[in-house]
Amino acid sequence: MISSATLEDALATYNEYRSPMATAELLETGGDAFVVRFEGPFCRMCCDYDYFEDLIYELEEHGEDPDALEVAEIECAGEEAFVVTFAGREPAENAT
Repeated sequence: MISSATLEDALATYNEYRSPMATAELLETGGDAFVVRFEGPFCRMCCDYDYFEDLIYELEEHGEDPDALEVAEIECAGEEAFVVTFAGREPAENAT
């Protein structure tokens, strides 16, 4: 699982480059999942989902494998807010 320090570093970088269009705040971690609240007016030329997926790519810049994570759940938390659960992705079975 991704360490809290790595998550906080990735979120700080995410917010540095995407605020004020989107900001992210870590709400909880546990097991192989973590929950982040995204807020902002979001650029409507992009899909909201792109903002969530961008955090996975930011974690890649901090040494995490982007293929090991997925957006598991998206919950609307208001007009301009979403609570997103990220979880470890099941490894694909090797075909032999």
